[in-house]
Amino acid sequence: MTVALAALAAGCGGSSSDDAATTPATVSGSFPKAGVSFAPPADWSVDAGKGHLVATAQAGQATVAVWRYPRSERLPKSKLELQAARDALIKASLKRDASFEQIKTAATKVAGRPAVQIRAREHIAGQPRTVRSTHIYADGAEYVVDAYADADSFRQVDAKVFRPLLRSLHVSSPE
Repeated sequence: MTVALAALAAGCGGSSSDDAATTPATVSGSFPKAGVSFAPPADWSVDAGKGHLVATAQAGQATVAVWRYPRSERLPKSKLELQAARDALIKASLKRDASFEQIKTAATKVAGRPAVQIRAREHIAGQPRTVRSTHIYADGAEYVVDAYADADSFRQVDAKVFRPLLRSLHVSSPE
């Protein structure tokens, strides 16, 4: 999944073993060095990441992974540019995971910034998951919030955790 147009495909559920390594848990969802803050549920484990992975928040089989990818190309702003970004993200997802099944997409605003949101069924670490992948374009970066859970619990976790977390999200230039 990507923008500007294929260069931004690095997000959306993708990670390398280096990116996935985490540092000790933090007590909040504030990551000023990456220009990201969010309000995680009190009973969720929040860990700082390394590399492009800013943080993860987890409880049971549900996970939120927040990424920040610096971009030098022009970021999408208009509806047409966001639609092109969405198309590139979907194409990259299909290439990465043949089982990828799009549910719904939207060009929108998150944290007051231009964004593309994709809900889909895909495989993460070999496990089938329902995913809400949100790509926010701001401050010379693509911020990606991948929120996923098993199909049976996705709707409930999406309503109680994923959507409120996205509403609490703030992105800015890193410190």
